[in-house]
This record gives sequence, C-alpha cells and structure tokens, in this order.
Amino acid sequence: MPKKIILRAPEPSDVDRIYLWENNPEMWPCGAFRAPLSRHQIWEYVNNYDANPLSGGQLRLIIEAGADEEGEGYTPCGIVDLYDIDPRDSRAFVGIMVAPDFRRKGIAAEALAQLEKYCRECLALRLLAAEVASDNQRSIRLFGGAGYLLVGRRPAWFRRGAEFISCAQFQKELISM
Repeated sequence: MPKKIILRAPEPSDVDRIYLWENNPEMWPCGAFRAPLSRHQIWEYVNNYDANPLSGGQLRLIIEAGADEEGEGYTPCGIVDLYDIDPRDSRAFVGIMVAPDFRRKGIAAEALAQLEKYCRECLALRLLAAEVASDNQRSIRLFGGAGYLLVGRRPAWFRRGAEFISCAQFQKELISM
C-alpha cells in the first residue's frame, strides 16, 4: 500500500492520461459516457477547470499515490469525481476509477476517505451517494466497506450489450442532522 494518497486538480500534463483512461473499453460499462471522449474535450475541461464545484456542479480530481514520506515520487493513478452537486440539498454523487496497475492497494478507499473529508469540511455537504452496476463487485465492496448504506436497487438500469444490469444505490451521511 502506498504511504500517501493525495487528491489534486487536473493539470494539462494529465490530458493524455485521462484520455487513455476515459477511452479504455474496460471502463465503459462503469461510466456514464456513451461515446469516447476526444482529447480536445478533456483539454477543454482541464483548461476551463472551475475551482468552485458548488457553482459548476461537478469536480474531477486526480488521485496520486506517493512513494515515500517526503512526498517524492507521486504517480497519478486514478480519478475521483463529484457530480450532480446540489448545494441546496447539500448532497452529491461520487464516482471513482483507479488504473488497473494500482488496484488492490487501498488507493480507492483512501481517496474516498479524503474526498469525504473535503466534502464535509470544505463544501459542507451532508450526503454522498453512488450508483453502482450490480456486476461491479469491486465498487460494491469499496462503498460498502467505506460505510455507505445500500438504500435501493433499480432493476434493469444499465445496458451491457443485449442485457440490462440492475443498479445498486448507496449513500453515506457525512454530517448528522
């Protein structure tokens, strides 16, 4: 397991990496995109980054794993997204992707914990939610292990070729009411 995980804003140097991650056919069943993203679209997002997720309604952060305690050797290894951020009702949805070479090292769990802290302390969000395809066992274990409650299912929600897969709905209270 890496010694440190940091979350940071995307930089222009991340465009090619994000392009490869977003256009990896293995990731398509887990995401909301129905068509590949162009490098230009990703470049535009990075260059027009809105540092106020409450007004923009979304936030994409790069996950970096650190090699040592001094912070040397950080390597981009994934993405964590907040989307459909609703400041009025104080909630958002979360999605996460860790590159295949970095999986099973606790990176996703640590990134999710850091994101939750940021959402609670900086954005004052009270609730995070996730929608996970029922065939995505890694994500189901991640959210369940992080204290998210399974609050519902939507049958036949995600298409997988000619099949439809149900959606597991998770949520976690960040601020008790």
